[in-house]
Parts: sequence; structure tokens; C-alpha cells
Amino acid sequence: VVVTMALTQMQSASRQDLERIEGRYLQQQGWGYLLGAETLARQVLTDGRIREQPRWWSTIRGEVVSYPVDEGMLTIQVKDLRTCFNLNHLASLTSQEASIQVRELLPWSLYINAAQENPLVHKNQSWTADLDLNQFLDLARDWVDKDNEALPEGAETGQYLLADPPRVAANQPFADVSEVNWLMPQNRQRFRQLPEGVCVLPDTRLRLNINTLAEQDLPLLWGLFEGQVQLASLKNWWNTRPAVGYKSLDDFWEDLGETNLPQDNNWKQRVGGSLMFVSDFYQVTIHMLLNDVQLVFESDIYLAPDAKTQVYARRIGPVDGAVRAKIP
Repeated sequence: VVVTMALTQMQSASRQDLERIEGRYLQQQGWGYLLGAETLARQVLTDGRIREQPRWWSTIRGEVVSYPVDEGMLTIQVKDLRTCFNLNHLASLTSQEASIQVRELLPWSLYINAAQENPLVHKNQSWTADLDLNQFLDLARDWVDKDNEALPEGAETGQYLLADPPRVAANQPFADVSEVNWLMPQNRQRFRQLPEGVCVLPDTRLRLNINTLAEQDLPLLWGLFEGQVQLASLKNWWNTRPAVGYKSLDDFWEDLGETNLPQDNNWKQRVGGSLMFVSDFYQVTIHMLLNDVQLVFESDIYLAPDAKTQVYARRIGPVDGAVRAKIP
């Protein structure tokens, strides 16, 4: 009996060792495919000959491309990250007024309220469950600003040191969208309750690329336009957007239709400065099915004005699209 038990334990241990070895091998294979996908994405983003091809636009608009490999199948997707509201935009604000009174936050208020009214969101549940919109914005602004003066519904290090657990405000831009979990009161699920159009990028600008926005992103554009252009007009424009994208703001205004725009040059200048035609931040996602094992890898790429690229973050899955932990 003792011998039988010992053999059973040895078999179990050997099986676990083999599974670990196979898992490690597949992860290394996946890592190699990720590096290959990064190289391909960099070429797609910077090679002028590729950029002239009609399919280039469908690629940077998130078209999923499949590739068969010896071990199974992998899919690659390039996503333009200038199709969301950058939470670090809050770090660029210097006003000590409550968020509800800050004009630069009007796009945030409009978009988040529209997201809350989405029929897919439970009517009796706050969009973050434990904070209202103005509380969240004040707390987030205090988390990223450099001073120690709390906003009307915000909190600074003094308040956080008395909280459970004690902590300090970052007083710098968000490194990861999950940092919102540390806002008072602590809520480990808060980052999952944010609208899908809220993200974190490593700069402090609020900008959208009109050439790559998907139809579901149009409420972001409506918010950026301060609610001055009807969402129905934006949908009509999106349905006729040129396949090869815009190169000038004048062409975009013309296609959107002057009758749909407010007759206010200050408004045009204000919102026009937040529109882009070529983005600077992209995400490459590679899904792999290797020997019946599913793997997910992500890379975030910065495209500089001189067309040089830099990978500034990598993640090994499964990735849910919300966590932004960096892997060197």
C-alpha cells in the first residue's frame, strides 16, 4: 500500500512537472510571436508604402487578422488608443473649482452621464456604484494634481492617511487605470465599473482621432463637442466617413455639414484642437490558440512625430482590457 501511494504521488508530481514545462514552453512561444507582432505593427505604422494601401485604414481601425501557425492559430489586432478619454487629462487642470464648474470637464460629464443612461447599465446602479460623477472627478483630480489642497468633494494625503488602509495621494498622473480603486473609499472593483471609453495614456491631453473612431465611440465625440452637435448627425457622418480618412480639419467640418455645427469660431477652435488625424498611441493584441491552450499578449506602442516607435508597456494574459500592469 505504501509503495502504491508513493508511485501515485510520483506520477502526479511528474504530470505537474510536465504541465509546467509545457506551459513555460508555450509562454515562450507566445512571447516570440508577440515580438514578431510588434515588429509587424511597427512596420504597418511607419512604412509609407503600407500607409498608402486602402487596407491600412481597416488595420488601424481594429480589423482582426488571423495567421495559422504550426502549433495552432493566432490573431493580431492593432487598436488606436486615441479613441478614448484619457484620465490623465485631469492632471493638466489647475483650477481649484469644483469639477461641475470647470468647463474643460464638460466633455467628461456629458460622456459619463450618457454612458450611465445606456440601457445596458442597470438603472438603480451608480456608474461606479459608490461615487457620483462629481465626487469621482474631484477625487481623481486631487489624486493626480501636485498640490495638497483638496477640492470640494476630493481628498488629499491628509485624508488618505486616516483611511483604511492608510495611503498617500499619488500627486502625479495615473500609471494604471486600476489606480482609481485607491480613491476614497477604496473599491477594488471600481476600475471595472468605469465606462469603456475611459482609459489611461502616458500624457495629459484629451484628444480623439476622427479617422479611427468606431461607431460605438461616437458618444465620446459628442461629449468632446460639448453636446453642440447632435449624436444623430455624428452617426450620419460616420456612415459616410471616407475609407482613407481625413488629412485636414476643413474637410472634416465640410463633411459633417455646416448646418450641423454651431456658428461659433471659438467653439471650432477649441474643439478642433482636440481632434487628430494620425495618432501617437497604439495597442497590439495577439490572441493565440497553441496546442489547445489560449494565451493573450498586449503591447502598447508610441509613435513619435519623427515616425520612430517605442514599446512602453507589455502585458501577458489573460488580459481583460482594464488592467494596465507594465512588464519590462
